[in-house]
Amino acid sequence: MKKTFPIIGWILFIAIAIAPPKAVWGQDAKAPAKLTLVRSVMCETIQEYAPAHPAVVFSIGLGRVSCFTEFDPVPEKTYVHHKWYQNDSLVTEKRLTINPPRWSSFTSVQLRESDKGPWRVEVTDENDKLMRTLRFSITD
Repeated sequence: MKKTFPIIGWILFIAIAIAPPKAVWGQDAKAPAKLTLVRSVMCETIQEYAPAHPAVVFSIGLGRVSCFTEFDPVPEKTYVHHKWYQNDSLVTEKRLTINPPRWSSFTSVQLRESDKGPWRVEVTDENDKLMRTLRFSITD
């Protein structure tokens, strides 16, 4: 009987050592990473791959406004969309390629005199799931 206990103990030890962590601890130790939007901002321009002069109100005199997004982690190559709306009307939709392990990107629109008023940019994933909404205005 003394020899049986050590053998069972070793078998149990080996089973726990080689079993997947989820089976032992009730969690998945290698859960797949999820695409995560860590920063999004409206800005006047992009300088050295970063947003410059972020704001929520922009002058029509700038001539252009940009939406900057940064993702970390990016588990696999995928796509996101920047959907630009003026007064709840879709003006343009831009598809962006996002690559691992992290990625930042931006889109811009050229401003015209008729572009004054409320705007928003919806950032969506490749399945059209809304990740973030950025609201801003264009003024004189």
